[in-house]
Amino acid sequence: MEKNKLFNQGRSLLEPEMLPFYEVVELSGGDAMMFQGELTTDFFIVKSGKMQVIESSGGKAVVLDTLGAGDSFGEMSFFDEGGRSATVRSSGKSVLCRLTREHLADMARMQPQLAMEYLVILGKLISGKLRRIDKMIAGITGDQKVKKDPDLKKLVFNIKRAMKSRKDIF
Repeated sequence: MEKNKLFNQGRSLLEPEMLPFYEVVELSGGDAMMFQGELTTDFFIVKSGKMQVIESSGGKAVVLDTLGAGDSFGEMSFFDEGGRSATVRSSGKSVLCRLTREHLADMARMQPQLAMEYLVILGKLISGKLRRIDKMIAGITGDQKVKKDPDLKKLVFNIKRAMKSRKDIF
């Protein structure tokens, strides 16, 4: 397998040859795809619609993010089998592509090169999320300027405000 093909930046997780390995899930408004703390391992890509990522703590539910077409969720539990970190609920009609571990095993048996490419693309997606979190942490601790990214600036502001309002932080 050529290294350049394996690490090709232009590939996505919804390439036509990958689609047969997904299960299509259709949701109505308010339908939850996963619940915080749940021990499931499926990985999802939003094909259409909007999904809300909701975290519950101390009896309060907070919408952390809204996901749209092309966004994904569930990758951490897909790999580490840990509990889900948030509830993900449809905010309207949504269509998702679900990949189970069994689907990935089928892909590896039938098309090993495609499965390897899939894992590399998924790894890049996870690395991108981790880099964004690193930037947020740096912005919160004051080690990096966040002025160039308005979404990041707003998030850092909200986190700092929430931290100031809590009396039991440390």
